[in-house]
Amino acid sequence: MLLNVLLILTGFAVIIAIELPRLLRQKLYRETIAFFVLIAIGITLSLGQALQLPIPNVTKGIEAITRPLFKAIEKILSP
Repeated sequence: MLLNVLLILTGFAVIIAIELPRLLRQKLYRETIAFFVLIAIGITLSLGQALQLPIPNVTKGIEAITRPLFKAIEKILSP
């Protein structure tokens, strides 16, 4: 399990080492923030899976949020 965690962290460190200098060199600060947000989400989910933590299903959350919207649209469009 420790090996998996080290491999995950090494992989993300390589990705950051490759992408971050280009983002900073081109002064893409908003993209850098978005990059770190996505990297943080990726690291969190990857480590959670490697450590066998209970990870909530993202699809069910998206469905819970969008279902009322779809039902309202369906009600409007149905004859």
